[in-house]
Amino acid sequence: MKKILIFGLCFVFWACSDSTHTHNNESDAVLLVESYPQVVEIIEKRAAGDMQGATQVQDSILKAGVGQNIIDDNISLITRAFTSGYELVLPNDIKGKLDDYIIISTLPRGIYNLGLIPTSKHFEFALSPSLNADGSEWNWEADALSRPQEEFIQLLGDDKNAKILFYDGGEHIYAPMGSAHIAIMWAKHLGYTQLYRLVGGFSAWKDLGLPVTTEKPHCCEM
Repeated sequence: MKKILIFGLCFVFWACSDSTHTHNNESDAVLLVESYPQVVEIIEKRAAGDMQGATQVQDSILKAGVGQNIIDDNISLITRAFTSGYELVLPNDIKGKLDDYIIISTLPRGIYNLGLIPTSKHFEFALSPSLNADGSEWNWEADALSRPQEEFIQLLGDDKNAKILFYDGGEHIYAPMGSAHIAIMWAKHLGYTQLYRLVGGFSAWKDLGLPVTTEKPHCCEM
């Protein structure tokens, strides 16, 4: 019941927000990451009925130079993850735990030449899902850009309970949904249970100065 209430408050808070934009030297991806815990706190306080406390946290975010658009993006991330049944993780929380995850980059093919999170595998997905010709969901051919599903399953592995982290560039959150979200939905559809999306994506990871590799994934020879 608490999760349902939090989910509802996400929409209320989102709808009541203004369109103030951020003005800060930090990238939007980094601001998204840095403000994420406070946005979670806002939602939790509202769920507990502490509207004054929630307002105080929101005001502190805005006074720190984070625009309302960044808050809205965080709410979109939280809402989509909740409704879709996966977890969100922050870059600094996993930087020393990369070996605990199967890490999949869903960035466009060839973009890994600009760098990847170490140990990443690569499988490109579309930015938004497509319907089949008959109007039904789960159009693999379009969503996976014609790459065989067997290759995706091979990257994910046989353990359906393995922790699998997906990331894209981080700039697509609401519309389009982002390729990481599409990949997660397919992994869930295929029976994988512990699925994670990186807040801020590769943009935040890189802008935070975290380790990057330029080694081409073995799966993606051009």
